[in-house]
Amino acid sequence: MRHETSVVISAPPDEVWAVLADVPGWPGWTPTVNSVVALDDGLQVGHRFRVEQPGVPAAVWHVVEVEPGSSFSWATRFAGGRMVASHWIRPTGDGSEVRLRITYSGGLAPLLTPLVSRRIRRFVEAEAAALQRTCGTSST
Repeated sequence: MRHETSVVISAPPDEVWAVLADVPGWPGWTPTVNSVVALDDGLQVGHRFRVEQPGVPAAVWHVVEVEPGSSFSWATRFAGGRMVASHWIRPTGDGSEVRLRITYSGGLAPLLTPLVSRRIRRFVEAEAAALQRTCGTSST
């Protein structure tokens, strides 16, 4: 299962990155995260974050890719499979486009996708909208 969305934000990429890369600060702007505890210092490959989300067991997310100022991806094991969440920022003429993607694969993923896909889609869409509200508004 894969879900992706994008939003256009009136803020420049460095301002959007400052919000997105401050992972422990996510509970302050997105309703999809209740708490984040950094288990390592900074947003670097191999670093971990313990994330609690509404209605979901707490999970440890491991950073698997970072391009400072423009993107990061992290992964966790969840319900018989692996989830990878990716976040990209690219400049537009007068702001930024942010693209968010989550992929759920492996083991039991084909069986569990019908149970989790609606929540995953809701979380991705809510995170994109909250980031847009936090950083500035424009069209989606």
